[in-house]
Amino acid sequence: MHFKFVASNRFRVAPHCPCGKNNRDGKFSPIILDGIPDPTFGHCHSCGQSFFPNAAAKENLAGPVLISASPKLARTIATGLVKQTLKSYHHNNFALWLQARYPTTADYLLQYFSIGTTKAGGTIFWYQDKAGNYRKPKRIYYKPDGHRVKASEDEAKSKPSPLVFTNQAGYEYCLFGEFQLAQYPATAKIVMVESEKSALIGHVHFPDFIWLATGGAVSLKKERAAVLQGRKVLIIPDMHQTGRDGALRMQVILKSVGARTRIIDMDKDRQDGDDIADILIRRAEIR
Repeated sequence: MHFKFVASNRFRVAPHCPCGKNNRDGKFSPIILDGIPDPTFGHCHSCGQSFFPNAAAKENLAGPVLISASPKLARTIATGLVKQTLKSYHHNNFALWLQARYPTTADYLLQYFSIGTTKAGGTIFWYQDKAGNYRKPKRIYYKPDGHRVKASEDEAKSKPSPLVFTNQAGYEYCLFGEFQLAQYPATAKIVMVESEKSALIGHVHFPDFIWLATGGAVSLKKERAAVLQGRKVLIIPDMHQTGRDGALRMQVILKSVGARTRIIDMDKDRQDGDDIADILIRRAEIR
C-alpha cells in the first residue's frame, strides 16, 4: 500500500487532526492513500501523534490506529551549512528586535543559540543536541515588535517550515538549547519553557540555569526527554489553559524518564497567553 504526505493545503484536506485539534495552522499532515487524500490518517506535528491505516482495522471499519515509530538514528546537519545562515541579521526582525532590546548581549545570544536568517527574512532556530550535532531547524517569521506573525496577518508566514529537513527524511527535533547540557555542571537546574524566544530571554536574565524549549505545549516526547534523566526540571507554562495542560503533560513525560519536576505557574489567574519572556522583558523596562 503506497502513501505519502500532503505538502500543502492541509487545512482544506483535513480541517481537524484525528485527535480533535483544529488544523488551521496546518500542523496535521494527512496522507494520500491509493491516490486520494485521506483526512483520517497522517501525522500531527502539534500533538505529536501518528495515525496510519492498519489493514485489519480497515476491514473491521475501525478508526485510525495510533502507532509508535521504531527507534532509529536521527540524521544530523553539517555545521558548515548552519553557519552559513548565522548572518544577515539586518533583515531578520527577531534579530533586530533582540539587538534593540538587549544591545550588549544580542550578538552573543544569536551565535550561542545558533539563530539563523532565511533569504526571505525569517528566523531560523537551529536545534542542537547534547553531543553538539545540529538536528533540525524551525523557521518562524516575526514582526518588528518581536511578536510572531499571526495567521490573520500572513497565512504562509505564520506556519513553521520544515526547511527540507523533514521527519520523513530522518531529521528529528531534540530539545531546543539541549547543547547546554554538555556545557553546564550536572547539578545545574533546568528550566523548561515552550518557545525558543523564551529560552533566549530566560538565559539573558538567569544564565545560571539551563533554559530549554520544547517548541510547543504538546511537543515534548519521551525520547527527547530522556536526556534529562535524573535532572531537576522547573516547568514554566504559558499563562492560558493550553499552556497549563501542556505543563502537566510535560511533567508526566519527564517523570517517566526519571527527572524530578516542579511546575511554576507565574500567575494562576491570568489567561492572556503571556509567557515568562513577556514578564522578564516588562520587569527590565520598569527598572
